[in-house]
Amino acid sequence: MIEKIKTAVLAFLVLASLLQSYMLIFNSPRPMPTNQAEYVETDLIGTQMTAEELIFPDLIVLHTGKQTHTVLYPNHSHYKEIMKMLRGRTFDNFRRNAPVLTAVDWDEIRNKQQGVEVRFRSGIPFGILRTVLQLKGDLPLESESVNRIWIYVNRDAEEVRTYFLTEYNTYEARADLNNKNVEQMVGFGELQGTYHAKDDFYLPDAPLEVPRYRIGINTMPIDQLQKTLFVDPRNTRNFRDKDGLERYTDGKRGLQIKPDQLWMAYSDPIPTVDSRNDVRENLNAAVQFINQHGGWNGSFLVKSIPQTQLIGRQQFTFRQYYDSYPIVSDRSDGFGLIRITLQNRIVANYERSMIMFDTSKVERSLRTIPGGKTLDDMLNGYSRKSFVVGITPAYQPIVQDKFMELNPVWAVELRDGTYDILK
Repeated sequence: MIEKIKTAVLAFLVLASLLQSYMLIFNSPRPMPTNQAEYVETDLIGTQMTAEELIFPDLIVLHTGKQTHTVLYPNHSHYKEIMKMLRGRTFDNFRRNAPVLTAVDWDEIRNKQQGVEVRFRSGIPFGILRTVLQLKGDLPLESESVNRIWIYVNRDAEEVRTYFLTEYNTYEARADLNNKNVEQMVGFGELQGTYHAKDDFYLPDAPLEVPRYRIGINTMPIDQLQKTLFVDPRNTRNFRDKDGLERYTDGKRGLQIKPDQLWMAYSDPIPTVDSRNDVRENLNAAVQFINQHGGWNGSFLVKSIPQTQLIGRQQFTFRQYYDSYPIVSDRSDGFGLIRITLQNRIVANYERSMIMFDTSKVERSLRTIPGGKTLDDMLNGYSRKSFVVGITPAYQPIVQDKFMELNPVWAVELRDGTYDILK
């Protein structure tokens, strides 16, 4: 009897197994077609750049040796010619000048020697500058930042002298440039307006005629930003806080948007660790991240490179240029800035405007900005003059409906890297 029961149970189990196999084979759910409209295109939004394309001088000054000077700004044809020549030359045999023994009279050189002065107002570390210029041999500390390069013809010795200046040191170097090369570069300023030196600034002797622009604008799609910034956008939730900010989060990373300013701020709370950073690697990682998350949409200059913070997070700031001049705003979250913070090539924070130029809609006119005594008086009357480290023509952005106006102004750069409109 027991054996019959066992046989019956075994037969039942075999039949159940066969039935289950049949159901799995013939009644498994069929895959449904994917609705492509539910997905966001992952095409890159803006233009792509390399770190080297974002490193260039704020200005180049040509000294005639007769107490007159000419200033060339980025994108000017002669500026490009000079940079092309300098990139093709080698600089080697660096040696630090002892200030007591070999003091250099820069006012004498500025006013009485033919020369070229290349200014990096915020400073470029030697380790990064060598990716742009051919710096050979033993170099100073890679983290030491160059704020200007001065090349001039020493009339007494009839030879070219080249100096790299940092905040605390002056280095003389050997360059494969001769007198004729320097004379050629200085000659580019012959048909340009003249400038005078004032408190280490160069101001035009006459008013400047500067283009004014009215450019169409678009905005970055929020859904596309979600697609690129979050690992799985389907797991993100969004809400509007009491201050009117739009917030998106996946529980770890966050995206904050100011609708009125069209400004975005992304954060990824990576832990801070006590390990050394490589500034050049972090810069390359920052550029690559921006390439993949919004792009550049124009010309940018790296304006802030960490110089001493080897441990912890490092922040880089990029400022947008249009034609030859920077776009400046009186807001920390204004158009024209990109800020990104990294540690060991991992991005922790990323901030920028969501406005993008539509270069198919551009209107151009001309406007005159002050020069001569008028500009001198404007600078002298500026209440924070002691904090000024530079002065430049600039564009003040004003958004009007679907367009942005770029109005030419004079702007002063302050010690903290911010700008103020000179009025």
